[in-house]
Amino acid sequence: MVTRREFVKLCISTVFATGFSELLEDLSTTSEAAYREIPVLLYHRIGYTNGYLTITPEKFAADMQILTDYGYHTISLALFEKFLIDGNVELPERPLLITFDDGYADNYEHAFPVLQKQQMTAVFYIIAGFLGLPDRMNAEQIRAMAGSGMQFGSHTMTHRALGELPGSEIRDELQTSKNILENILNNEIRTIAYPRGSYNQETLNIAKELGYVGGLTTRNGKCTRQADHFVLNRIPLFSYDQDILAVIARRGRGEPA
Repeated sequence: MVTRREFVKLCISTVFATGFSELLEDLSTTSEAAYREIPVLLYHRIGYTNGYLTITPEKFAADMQILTDYGYHTISLALFEKFLIDGNVELPERPLLITFDDGYADNYEHAFPVLQKQQMTAVFYIIAGFLGLPDRMNAEQIRAMAGSGMQFGSHTMTHRALGELPGSEIRDELQTSKNILENILNNEIRTIAYPRGSYNQETLNIAKELGYVGGLTTRNGKCTRQADHFVLNRIPLFSYDQDILAVIARRGRGEPA
């Protein structure tokens, strides 16, 4: 027969063991989330124009199939933000964020159908002042893409190098583009991709003041929670790249293109 003292000691030891186990599990989960790396791909054009920033539709479709076959899963911008901010998020085994800069019309014509076919999502960073130009997406196309799960961010108003501008012009580039895109999409714009990868400390400060929660550069590397959320790495893809998995591995380590 168990005495009262023995019963109390058993209860205390059980509670302590359970609590300690949960604490270790929480610490393990936090550590895993804190050090997990997410590759963020950077595309510009998907089409047949000349230039190293243009990927052919056939190559893009083949690469998306390779990523799918290899087990990559595209994640939403909201999930990516949550990972960066608090880490308390369940991610797929091989999470991936795909981004496009500049808002070219060929993104709608060629990239969008491929992404839909593969059940993938992407984030398109739009130069708001270029909307509707002959080679750029227009508001109707952006709304259609958003209705199919695509997401959007700001690439400023005029694509000028922010790191070379006075504060008043940086503010105008970030605020006006944010307002225009939010009016089109009826949704908050929370991230900025810096044109030409140019920024300075004033750029980061203003972006924070205006309600942005993250900024993406053109610097090679993957993203972790330890990184400054306003100086996030990406992995650019160019016309001369052959093996997309090798590119992710190489540039994901920060090696030059």
